[in-house]
Amino acid sequence: MITSTLTDRVADALMQRIADGVYPVGTKLPSGKLLAGEFSVSAAVIREATERLRTKGLVRTRQGAGCMVLSRDINEGFLLPVPDRVDRDALRHIYELRFEIEGAAAALAAVRATAEDLREMQHILRSLEKSLHQPEEALEWDVGFHQAIAQATHNPHYRDLLAYLGRQWRQSVHAARVHTLQTEQALQTQQSAQPGERELAASPLSRQVHAEHERVLEAILQHDPELARSQAQAHLRKASERLGLDTSAFIHQSNS
Repeated sequence: MITSTLTDRVADALMQRIADGVYPVGTKLPSGKLLAGEFSVSAAVIREATERLRTKGLVRTRQGAGCMVLSRDINEGFLLPVPDRVDRDALRHIYELRFEIEGAAAALAAVRATAEDLREMQHILRSLEKSLHQPEEALEWDVGFHQAIAQATHNPHYRDLLAYLGRQWRQSVHAARVHTLQTEQALQTQQSAQPGERELAASPLSRQVHAEHERVLEAILQHDPELARSQAQAHLRKASERLGLDTSAFIHQSNS
């Protein structure tokens, strides 16, 4: 079964409150700071939860003006089905989709990102680095980084598409992060049994994955669209390889 995340729980609670009239149409949701305190989550979780409400037509968000409730009725828009169990084929399909969409988004972000966009991405990666071994927090910052790239395209359809496909995106990121932690734990167990192989501990897998994110950001900071596309797609290809997925489609597209 699908595991409920922090964002799922917050978004579901807010949607229920809107449906129940706790937050009537025409009023604003409490501030992000108040909601973060109430639910004991990070600002990143609140941002993603309110973005989910926006894509469902429940609220309108404006920077500096908060979230205004527009409707009590959900407009699902375009959504792909989310299976109860995510098998290898489902993960491969998601990564193949991400390969094209996120590569193009990174390239466009390298051209259009503002100073504010760049600061936000840097902040997210710093926060992610601090929570690499805190699974739920790391998941939120990881997803938030990809959302920030979509935002930096300044093409609303990239942001909306990522939000519409949020559950599928999240499942693929979650699978990759869980695999990374499990691999590191296995290596630590192996090192305990074989103390002579200490070099494995020098470069934990989570640090290698984080370095891939940093290379994507560095290409965007350099305003190099082709490098940004290449680094984003390299990250997704490596994530697929780490999960043992068939990456032949990626290799073919990279060479074409």
